[in-house]
Amino acid sequence: MRRPTRLLAESLLVVATIIWGGTFVATRAGLDHVSPLLIIAIRFLASFLILAPALALAGRKWWRHLALGSVLGVVLAGGYTLQTIGLQFTTASRSAFLTYLFAILIPPLQRLIDRRRLSGGNLIGLAVVIAGTLVMTHPWDTAGWNRGDVITLAAAVCFALFIVLIDRFAQETPAIDLVPTQFLVAGTIALAAALLFEPLRFSFTPAALVTVGYLTLLGTVGGLGLQTVFQVYTTPVRATTIYALEPVFAAVFGVAILGERVGALEMAGGAVILVGVLLSELWEHVIRRRAAAATRA
Repeated sequence: MRRPTRLLAESLLVVATIIWGGTFVATRAGLDHVSPLLIIAIRFLASFLILAPALALAGRKWWRHLALGSVLGVVLAGGYTLQTIGLQFTTASRSAFLTYLFAILIPPLQRLIDRRRLSGGNLIGLAVVIAGTLVMTHPWDTAGWNRGDVITLAAAVCFALFIVLIDRFAQETPAIDLVPTQFLVAGTIALAAALLFEPLRFSFTPAALVTVGYLTLLGTVGGLGLQTVFQVYTTPVRATTIYALEPVFAAVFGVAILGERVGALEMAGGAVILVGVLLSELWEHVIRRRAAAATRA
């Protein structure tokens, strides 16, 4: 396979963010027809049944890495379960912006797990993001903050932990070989939880089928496939910048498809959150370039 250009790779990552932005709307609409945990179970188990045979046919022995993949699957199940439950009580646009907080939570978690030092940019970015979250949710107004926002914040922590663990585990095995087990474990946990804790509900309506199809084929297999294959052809800073478009697309889809209303405070808060995340990432990029230039000198 010929190496793609950076422009092509980054364009396909933008496509992935558009797909992921749509998953918030698809999930929000699907909750009217399918119970939350059952959506997650179907999404990941179906994705496993698609991806596992495909990787096996490609010669990848993904089953050799069950232990690491299982750990990631547990964390993934936690993130998507909390996010999906939170979507019952908040809007798709708010959920997307709050979920994107995972990017700013990664450095503190790396500090705890890998003992990596926090930079000044991380701390400044974290402060800006906290300010943006306060503006978006305006907790001083009892109508501003809701339990869906709190649950979604917990989901963001799970997603940040997931990314930190992938970074660590990828030092031992290619990340793509961990994906089928992640899907299998996450789907199995969600199915068990659905059977134990929620009244199962699945209405065989066009909306339910579109939701499940979108989340499985596009949101999970398609979006993850694009990210896994093409992120290596750009830098982490540029990739994180591209992923900042995800909550923007989610907000656009939420307004256009679901008729959600995005107030001025929510728009301002979302913008500040994005600025905080990008400030942290770009600060790190500048520091690394200066250090490299000093070393060459």
